Amino acid sequence: MSLLDDFDMHTAGSDLDTSMQDDAGLMDMNLLETADMQLPLTATYDEEPMITLEKVEYKPNGLQYMAVCNEMLVMALNNSHIIRLNLESPQDLEDIEISRRSEDKIHKIFLDPTGSHLLISMTNEDNYYIHSSWKKPKLIPKLKGHVITSMAWDMYHQNSTTSVSVLLGTSRGRLYETTIEATEKRFMEFMAGGAREQVLKQVYCLPEPAAITGLRVERFPPSPSEATKFFVLATTNTRIYQFIGGPTFENLFSNYQVNPSFQELPGDLQRSELVFYAKHQGLLRSFAWLTGPGIFHGGITYGSQNPGDTVTTDTQLLPFPERDSRGMPIPPLSIDMTEFHFLILYEHKFIVISKLSGQTVFSTDFVPRFRGLAHDHTRGTLWLYGESLVYELVLRGEDRDVWRQYLDKGQFEDALEYCKEPGKKEKQDKVWATQADHFFQLGKYSMAAGFYGKTQRVFEEITLKFININERDALKAYLTAKLQNIGKRDATQRTIICTWLTEMYANKLNQLHDANQMEQYADMKEEFRHFLKEYKDHIDPPTTFHIISSHGCIDELLLYAALIEDYQRVISHYIQHNEYKKALSVLSKLGQAHEDLFYQVSPVLMMHAPYDTVNCWMKATFLDPRKLIPALMRYDPVGHPSSDGTHQGIRYLQHCVRNLNNTDPAIHNYLLSLYAKQPEQGELLDFLRQDETFYDKRYALRLCTKEGKLEACVLIYSAMGLYEEAVDLALKVNIELAKQNADKPEDDDPLRKKLWLRIARHVVAERRDVKEAVAFLNHTDLLQIEDVLPFFPDFVLIDDFKEEICKSLEDYNRHIDELKTEMDEATHSADLIRLDIKDLRNKYGYVGAQQRCEVCHYGVLTRSFYLFPCQHVFHADCLVAEILPLLNAPLRVRVRDIQNKLATLQYESTTTRSAPAREDSEGGGSSSTSMSASTPAERLKSELDTLVASECPLCGDIMLRSIDKPFVAPDEIDAKRSWAI
Repeated sequence: MSLLDDFDMHTAGSDLDTSMQDDAGLMDMNLLETADMQLPLTATYDEEPMITLEKVEYKPNGLQYMAVCNEMLVMALNNSHIIRLNLESPQDLEDIEISRRSEDKIHKIFLDPTGSHLLISMTNEDNYYIHSSWKKPKLIPKLKGHVITSMAWDMYHQNSTTSVSVLLGTSRGRLYETTIEATEKRFMEFMAGGAREQVLKQVYCLPEPAAITGLRVERFPPSPSEATKFFVLATTNTRIYQFIGGPTFENLFSNYQVNPSFQELPGDLQRSELVFYAKHQGLLRSFAWLTGPGIFHGGITYGSQNPGDTVTTDTQLLPFPERDSRGMPIPPLSIDMTEFHFLILYEHKFIVISKLSGQTVFSTDFVPRFRGLAHDHTRGTLWLYGESLVYELVLRGEDRDVWRQYLDKGQFEDALEYCKEPGKKEKQDKVWATQADHFFQLGKYSMAAGFYGKTQRVFEEITLKFININERDALKAYLTAKLQNIGKRDATQRTIICTWLTEMYANKLNQLHDANQMEQYADMKEEFRHFLKEYKDHIDPPTTFHIISSHGCIDELLLYAALIEDYQRVISHYIQHNEYKKALSVLSKLGQAHEDLFYQVSPVLMMHAPYDTVNCWMKATFLDPRKLIPALMRYDPVGHPSSDGTHQGIRYLQHCVRNLNNTDPAIHNYLLSLYAKQPEQGELLDFLRQDETFYDKRYALRLCTKEGKLEACVLIYSAMGLYEEAVDLALKVNIELAKQNADKPEDDDPLRKKLWLRIARHVVAERRDVKEAVAFLNHTDLLQIEDVLPFFPDFVLIDDFKEEICKSLEDYNRHIDELKTEMDEATHSADLIRLDIKDLRNKYGYVGAQQRCEVCHYGVLTRSFYLFPCQHVFHADCLVAEILPLLNAPLRVRVRDIQNKLATLQYESTTTRSAPAREDSEGGGSSSTSMSASTPAERLKSELDTLVASECPLCGDIMLRSIDKPFVAPDEIDAKRSWAI
């Protein structure tokens, strides 16, 4: 049977006599019934035992020492054997013999934190080493003659497979440094000397030789500016030494060769022990030393200590809990410690004492004799053992009542740290309430207020406490803390507190300002602003505005309005105080969600700050320019002229038209009206000359007429297609402008000629300059001298335009010659066409006997057919059927009509040829009738050929025109569906 098989769940046999003391009324008794006894097990909390002793069924024989590390358990027996097993697989128990000589006894065993390295010290001054993977121990010759009484492992960057640096303490008060190799081969080489000059190095000897009963090595936390630094704690039965230094052990102890400092607790105790506690395998946090006067214990701190300094702090001496009949304290066999308790073992009794209260929380008596305690610091398990029995000590939630003990000692932060489930919130509330009362009694009201705000104490009670002592600042601190701890669902309570705080902040600001305490005023102002930002969603806006405004806190009022996005209030305030640039600064940061606000405040802003307002509009591309027209109409360019003379309304509308591509006629009309009112009409004319226009031309014509912009009116007439009006008005402005407009109707030559005649009449009638009038004919090719002659006076000398008349006659002669030439060319072309037609009638082609129709693929010679120059051949009926769908509706009707008429004529011709004798007897009538009947048929066939055989359906233009025709015609949809699967 393995060591841990079938735990006996009763704490001891029927020979156990247990007694318990509870701590602060929180412990009670819990009996565990077995088949033959009732055993008081442990102190409990909420029916769950905190301390449980579980007896192991396995009974060792002659157990002297036991060590447990990292689930590896080793027992040293009095027959020089060791029992070794891994608790994760307890069935694999190993019994290893150390020495066969009966006189050899094991003095002590040392197991490293990984559970891999075991050192065995014998009473005959032999020392053995065995690795967890070895089956037999190895003698260490270099340690011959030394009884190892203590051992410290330096496990920095070490594991079960690497070498380990250790310090050894002997019975003669000497400290040695050595290295233990993990592999068997390297261990043997190392012990034989190997490549090292010295495998065992003495680094220190106590001034007064005495057995070193306790030893521990720890490294200081690494520092980038400092080399490796150690501290070593070593104890004898009466003294405790502290060594600090580095980076090697040799350097460390070199500082203590003369007069080392130590603490001494005299006594005659011969079994001193040194134990430690480190949370989660981290740095050491506390120590306990078993001495004659009691248990000397304290904490360990890490800092900038140097050689000669100490690492221990808050050291105290705990008296032994047991006394003999004379009242003298009885030292225990062994001690150990956890985070919050001391474990004290006597031969027949086990006691647990709280570190914080010093009270005994667990005590049980045993009839069998115990020998010691074993603590697995890696896994946190504890073991009690005697010569023939082993118990496992199970601690469940040892920190469950620690919060209350810290609270009783006034260590509130530590108490909060250990408030855990169950009832965590209630425990925290108790701690905060006690802490708040503590600070209130000390007169630290602001600190008390902060903790009252975290509790569930009655709201009215706490507020009245501060009101009664007139501590307004503390009351404000309480309300702030309470607000931070109220749930979001308590909206009403949050709103009430926020409103109260708002009033207190505003009142405090006024007090500080009146007292001229500007530094405190600035701090309080910043605090108030932070409060508004954080709780803006929990404040009632109308009430808040009323409170803040009644106290005259304008900056905070504007801040709150901006926080809740009441920008209308902010901008209205700035406008009322003529701070238009600030108003625009706020407005320019708003988005499309506040579009209506732009339209609302823009008229005032445009009237007082037009340039900045237009800049703001131009950045807000989401605005509708049409809705800004009322604001533009409020703009007074005379009262607020810009530095560069630019009209701000025109600047914005130009931006809309040119950059935003606005096409709204209202915008274009208003922009045109602004152009028309400008003294210079260059921009107006450029605007009217645009290719694409969106303004109302009739409105533009009325406006320009009213403003006397005649040239603009000419452009508008022209844009409206009223060229006669445009030319007539242009003649009043500029003759060149009239000429430009006369040529605009490019597709209407009669109208152009009419317009040019108007210009010519104006030139002749107004200027009365014959030469200029004659020269005018060179500007157009539509007028001749005879067109303008009627405009001249009756008594004008012909010499002034004789050359023009001669030139006109020459032009007529030249034109007649050109017409004769064109007639000759046309006659020649007609002759060539007749020859081509004659040649076509005599053109022929070859058709093979095996050649087939391109449509039906039957022999082409079986019936009438068409042969195309491209050598494609079609039956006549197949060609008609192929071409007919590609013709338009009227042509399809005409083709069917021709086919019907040909069929009728063919039938009549067949009937006529059925009586040849009668026709012959009438003297050649047959020939005459046949000729007259064939003439209509030939004409019909010729027309049919023109319709269906003008080009090949496979390689002619008709094929290209049919490329966009669908493969399935609309009338073939049903046929298509019939093929669906």
